Amino acid sequence: MNINTKNRNKWVDAQISSIEILTKNTRKFIIKFFNNFDFVPGQFIQIKLKDVIRSYSIASYSIDKNKLELIIVKVEDGQLTSILFNDTAVGDKIQVRGPKGKFVLPEDTQRDIFFICTGTGLAPFKSILDHLNIVQKFPRNLFLIFGTRTKKDLLFYEEILKIEQSQPHFNYIPVLSRQKWEGSSGYVHKEYMKIINNLKPKDPLFYLCGWKNMISEAKQNILDFGYDRKSIKLEVYG
Repeated sequence: MNINTKNRNKWVDAQISSIEILTKNTRKFIIKFFNNFDFVPGQFIQIKLKDVIRSYSIASYSIDKNKLELIIVKVEDGQLTSILFNDTAVGDKIQVRGPKGKFVLPEDTQRDIFFICTGTGLAPFKSILDHLNIVQKFPRNLFLIFGTRTKKDLLFYEEILKIEQSQPHFNYIPVLSRQKWEGSSGYVHKEYMKIINNLKPKDPLFYLCGWKNMISEAKQNILDFGYDRKSIKLEVYG
């Protein structure tokens, strides 16, 4: 997909059309625009409320071009999340700038691709998955390895499972660090390292999104396998 840079630095008016509680500290905000808002799955936007500006990855993709979803976790002492969680209601106006970022799939997706994320780092991958599911053009092998604490923290769990069940080249691997369950437990690192050891992909792409410590460790592990730095794309939160 080509990235359109037109008007990405211009603030536009938008409206919060829905707020949904996903977990104790995470909410989904649906943002509605008054005109079409074009973006490439994997990109992010900036939001401005009461002169506070923060960036959030877009967590959806649909043929409806005038709305998008954000998944936002409440940050302790976070200025904008405090406003969004405590002083914002459906119907409120906000200002949005973007889209921005190059955390997107290449035009040629005939490669093995790893999405490795924790927490709300799932957001850009959810957007990419939505798009792939619409166009029915998945990569040769796509692995989504998503780490979080407990099963109740698995964002969009049933929705992503349905995509996996309909797409033979998509593998969804949720990993829980603080709860034993029928799936994988521990941390994301052992899961992608196991796949690399078994599959031995020759020309993979690695997309890492989440908190800095996870990304730093994953990046180093991938480099230790002998892969080039150019095969790793990063989106660091916090």
